[in-house]
Amino acid sequence: MTWRQIVDRSEGHIAKLAPGFKERVAKWYHELTIKKIPVLIYCSTRTAAEQDELFRKRPKVTNARGLPVCQSFHCYNRAIDAVPCAASATGGYTPSWDDDKTYQLMRNCAEKYDLRWLSWELPHFEDATVKDWRELVGKTENENSVGTKGATNRVRRVRIRKP
Repeated sequence: MTWRQIVDRSEGHIAKLAPGFKERVAKWYHELTIKKIPVLIYCSTRTAAEQDELFRKRPKVTNARGLPVCQSFHCYNRAIDAVPCAASATGGYTPSWDDDKTYQLMRNCAEKYDLRWLSWELPHFEDATVKDWRELVGKTENENSVGTKGATNRVRRVRIRKP
């Protein structure tokens, strides 16, 4: 992957994020690129069905269910998954999943922009201005969506009955 491909793919994911969160992620990403730290954002938004598929996958990928109510910030356009990249021997860059030093730089920088890192999921950063996914369930579609025509990540309201 070239530097340009990394940036283009990452910016494509940033564009899908909820307003406010999108701007903070863009500033975080810009700071990393200015510091010449190559980071690939490889996931941002997910549908509830996609999240549920990851929840059921083995070996386990996530602790957050997708259905009947999505428990992941990804479903509300308020999370990203990012990996540092390292120069490869053949030219270009390749994801460097075990680069603890760069992950730490990413985390340190993220704090300034109210991005929360989950200690049990290295590549995951989410909106630290929101306590947990339950706060997002009650928000309107416009508050969680990117406001683009044909957006696929809609908030599904589900009535949960008490036993």
